[in-house]
Amino acid sequence: MAGPENQDPPEDDVLSYSSAQAPDSSTLDHGILHEFIGMYLRRAHEVAYEDFRIRLGPDALQPGYFTILTLIVRNPRISQTQIGAASARDKSSITKALRWMEEQGLILRLRSARDRRIHLSVATEKGIALQARMEAKAVAHLNALDDAIGAERYATFLATLKDLIGNLE
Repeated sequence: MAGPENQDPPEDDVLSYSSAQAPDSSTLDHGILHEFIGMYLRRAHEVAYEDFRIRLGPDALQPGYFTILTLIVRNPRISQTQIGAASARDKSSITKALRWMEEQGLILRLRSARDRRIHLSVATEKGIALQARMEAKAVAHLNALDDAIGAERYATFLATLKDLIGNLE
């Protein structure tokens, strides 16, 4: 004779797909997720990047490429190592971005006269023009972020983010 744990539940206790109801979204229990700063940082990054992408339209590049191109435009002959350190990106993503930018005619990569293993990046006229268009459009994005954060909280917010990065690295 089978015990109670091996018995099938009574027919009326089984929910069919047609009678199953999702919980009310406004009352979902998020448990510990309300305390996960990383979840809010990820979401903030996503909405900020989407705003940036929309404002830049066809001039928008992949995430991080604007940063890399700006560093190259502002610092001719910058090395890949310097770009990685200044943009907080790993070597493989920098290499991929630089190759793509070179293929698109946005930058030139030159060998260092001191160390032939080092490539130095210089923006082309096309790269300088694209970066300038992007920077001009990015001002509206920066203003939207300023408005969202609030002028009175901006410096504290930025300092907190920098502290978070510095303390967890």
